[in-house]
Amino acid sequence: MAGRPLLFLVLFVTSAAAQFDTGTPANNPVRIHVAYSSGLCDSSTRVELMQGSNSIARGAADKNCMVEMSGVPMGRYRMIVSGRGFAGIESNEIEITSFDSQPIEINIPQAKAKSESVVQSSATSLSDLRVPKRAAKEFDKASHEMDAQQWGAAAASLERAIAIYPQYAAAYNNLGVVYARGGDRGREAEALQHAIAADSHYVPAYVNLGRMEIAERNFGTAESELKAASALDPENGIVLVLLIYAEYMNQNFDDVISDCSRVHALNNVPHAFAHWSAAFAREQKHQIAEAGAEFSTFVQEQSTGQRADDARKELANIANYLSGRK
Repeated sequence: MAGRPLLFLVLFVTSAAAQFDTGTPANNPVRIHVAYSSGLCDSSTRVELMQGSNSIARGAADKNCMVEMSGVPMGRYRMIVSGRGFAGIESNEIEITSFDSQPIEINIPQAKAKSESVVQSSATSLSDLRVPKRAAKEFDKASHEMDAQQWGAAAASLERAIAIYPQYAAAYNNLGVVYARGGDRGREAEALQHAIAADSHYVPAYVNLGRMEIAERNFGTAESELKAASALDPENGIVLVLLIYAEYMNQNFDDVISDCSRVHALNNVPHAFAHWSAAFAREQKHQIAEAGAEFSTFVQEQSTGQRADDARKELANIANYLSGRK
């Protein structure tokens, strides 16, 4: 069956600012750097700044994966990144208040390619294997409409697919993605919960619910959803990275450290953000030397960027602290 369930992942955002006169557009452009973990950049990458369901500004990446937008008022925004092979992934809310020379850095974790059989086993609902052809046709049509950002048409196609086959977990999941694109959290959650009701083992819906709760800063609920997803797909590194973030925000530091070890044992996702989180978790537990080891691993895996610079400063502080204890 053509088409695919969609995941909206949380982007890990390093703030950078823009200096604006209150209520007026910026004199300087907002600069955004899209850092794919693969190290590659695709000119199809697009970034859109959203307030609720309103698109405020959008731009395309240049050859260095840098996006510039002019005339953006100060305020709070979600960023949606789209590109070749995916309809869009969403950041949690950021605030643009002041300008400096550094761009906003958004880091997108990417799993390494799997065989088609592995992808199917982790993302296909068992109930969807019985989808009638007419429903599958509407689902495929919606997938093309989402790629073209025809969100209203996509919602209508997905609703027709669900009317034909009410147990269509992937259609409910993608309908949740459409609602997420419009900033309608209530209907997004309802659609994703319908997907899980149709198939309680359907991982993408749990991940999207967890992502939504992170964006809303409901970290306890996010952790529960992502733990459910991880239990169903324990070797999914992307799920574990998101789970580690939720665990850290919930101050479950032992779980952060344990799950960092699980991520590091996998080869299907970059580990850097997990080590970053584990380093601060160990500092919270006063395990200073162990925190240094985590920061060292982070720098080995992500040697450039603001976080790498901050990690090196933390390493210097740790070295000074440990030398003073001798």
